[in-house]
Amino acid sequence: MRATRVFIPPALILPRKRMNPLLYKDAPNGTLPLISDTGYMNSHLFIEWLKHFVKLAKPSVEDPVLLIADNHTSHCSLSAVFFCRENHITFLTLPPHTSHVLQPLDKCFFAPLKALYSSETEKWLVQNPGKAITLYKVSGIFQKAYSATARVQVAEKLSELQVLSQTTLTL
Repeated sequence: MRATRVFIPPALILPRKRMNPLLYKDAPNGTLPLISDTGYMNSHLFIEWLKHFVKLAKPSVEDPVLLIADNHTSHCSLSAVFFCRENHITFLTLPPHTSHVLQPLDKCFFAPLKALYSSETEKWLVQNPGKAITLYKVSGIFQKAYSATARVQVAEKLSELQVLSQTTLTL
């Protein structure tokens, strides 16, 4: 999410050896489908995400972008630093074990997203007794949680704008 609360579609990393588009059929629009042996981010996938980010955020000399990330090893590769420099991205990594305090998105976006994803998985399990959530269901469950989180963020921004528009400044 940008500071303007414009959303860059997410990347969804699943543990696979080969890509299967059916895994992502219900994902949020514009999702970057990624796979890794473990299902976790690595430096190669981070470069793929940076390309996705550049395509959508469109940083330029006139309009550079600040990207704040945690200090995960996948984010701290030399190739990522060079890519950011070449694409007008100022890349700021936070000190280890501080992103939960210093990164505002951890509290205002990722914490609600995690809670809503957990809630959606519980709903699915109640509605489908005796069934397990397979990788083919993950993107659809994630989409519901992501959409709900995004709606809340947009609604909060609109209410902030409404308050600002009704505020009179006196000198």
